[in-house]
Amino acid sequence: MDRQERLRQTLQTLVQDLRSNLQEIGQDSLPQAQLVTNTRDRLRYIASLTEQAASQTLNATENIGERLRGQRREASSLARHTRSPRIRAFLASLESEHSLSADELSEVIQAQAFQDLVGQVINKLLVTVERMEKGLAHLLIEEEKDPGLLAGPQVKVEERISQDDIDRLFD
Repeated sequence: MDRQERLRQTLQTLVQDLRSNLQEIGQDSLPQAQLVTNTRDRLRYIASLTEQAASQTLNATENIGERLRGQRREASSLARHTRSPRIRAFLASLESEHSLSADELSEVIQAQAFQDLVGQVINKLLVTVERMEKGLAHLLIEEEKDPGLLAGPQVKVEERISQDDIDRLFD
């Protein structure tokens, strides 16, 4: 099997794998030339949503933490000004609950680090897909020609490639 045939089969396998993966995530029919572009756009969209989710989670966590700290300070202050054992007990338990909640918020922030890693991986995948797309386009455009052969019109109708076919490759 010559180099061109191996390249053609490899590209065909890559496109079939990509098409299969796109069908699994809900994209049934997609023109051949838009496979890589569509995948890159989906990754970019997922990366954007991941970043938004991370930002919203961290903002909400910070807001909750601020409110808990304020309530804890107020509970401590009120406990010093009351003589009722029942109210003191309630305020002490409130302080304790706020402390536990603050610890859980810290866990949420640490778990958010995982979400950040997911976003970083997606961004790296984006770069890889873009490189792959450029590399495939480069292979298709700059195939080495045998300097001893003259290029001419394609004689066999079934092997002809139209300008529309070429344009679709790069859409």
